[in-house]
Amino acid sequence: MTHNQNAFSDFRRRVGIQFFAGEDRLTQIEQRLAAIQTALDAPDADLDALTTEADGLIAERKSLLDKAEQRRQLLGRIATGAAGNEVRRFPTAQPPEERSFGYDSPEYRTAWLHTLMRCDLTETEQRAWTTATGSAGPAVPTQTANQIIEKVHQYAPLLDKITLLRVPGNVTFAVEGEEPDAAYHNQNDDITPSETGLTEITLSAYEVTKLVQISKSVQKMAIDAFESWLTDMIAKKLAKKITETILTGTGSSQGKGIEKANTWAEGNSVTVASGGSLTTADVLKLISLLPGGYDANANFVMSKKTLFTDFMPLQDKSKNDLVRIEGGSYYIYGYPVLIDERVADHEAYLVDLSTVIGNMPEDVTITSDFDLTKNAFLFLGSAMFDCQPAQADAVRKLVKATG
Repeated sequence: MTHNQNAFSDFRRRVGIQFFAGEDRLTQIEQRLAAIQTALDAPDADLDALTTEADGLIAERKSLLDKAEQRRQLLGRIATGAAGNEVRRFPTAQPPEERSFGYDSPEYRTAWLHTLMRCDLTETEQRAWTTATGSAGPAVPTQTANQIIEKVHQYAPLLDKITLLRVPGNVTFAVEGEEPDAAYHNQNDDITPSETGLTEITLSAYEVTKLVQISKSVQKMAIDAFESWLTDMIAKKLAKKITETILTGTGSSQGKGIEKANTWAEGNSVTVASGGSLTTADVLKLISLLPGGYDANANFVMSKKTLFTDFMPLQDKSKNDLVRIEGGSYYIYGYPVLIDERVADHEAYLVDLSTVIGNMPEDVTITSDFDLTKNAFLFLGSAMFDCQPAQADAVRKLVKATG
């Protein structure tokens, strides 16, 4: 008997069990491994083939021995239990996990959307709805609110150009105006302080709202599709009104727009006669009216119709490079052009929009109701917004005479 076979026999005696059907196979494996050892000494031995075969047999042997050991241990536990020496232990029942659901949790988001859709809530959604709204009342979920704000900025690109604050409530602050020049000082003379050049800006919180309606079929929409539809509709309409405020807001029960920054006259605007057409000289004069300190952030703002019917015809490559197109963006003498249809046709602004101060003190809110007479859901989106130009000389206008 070989050394491996002796080792195997010792193991069998040590575990004190029989291998039954597996015993014959183990004997065969040991015999074949012994044969492989002998075959290795042959001059023409195929070492690769013998190595592969030996590795397979060794792995199989290990598996059979592991199973034998596992069987021995199981029989031992059974015998001990039958003798009454084993203490049986059962897991202690654990109370259900107490979770808190914030406005940023996925469970609260689905609960909020399903509530708007008048759908039944699952047990988890009900807990999320109850715990998150317990003190402050229902709020737009964080993910949905971020979607709305992102889309508002997408549909109202002017918001990214103004100085936008998010300060709760009404706010009053000072904006630096044009500082007095420095002056020479004679030795021993008193120095008289000059005016600081600060302008006080007070912003209120005017409500901007949009009511949208959808049939009762909303209850059959997938939740992600409903969220996308709702945020898109609300954001698009709120953005339109906010942009309109930045441009033409009267300042009476609403924000003040750049149209109201000045009383338009010869010193701050260029007027084109009602029967006349815009000229290159008019454009150059308008640019000359804007103080150079605002050039870095200045933009032309006009409708697409004004750009293509008034400014583009002035382009003459042999004489000027008045309008330049780069990657779908337009530039007039180097100033970027912002397209917005809320600017009247044949009119335009040259303005540093960073001098317009805006404030959105609260996140957008959405409430819903069901109209029985129309068998439809109503969704009301509401935002707070105010704005005001801080520097009148940062806004210049191209005016088209009306008569």
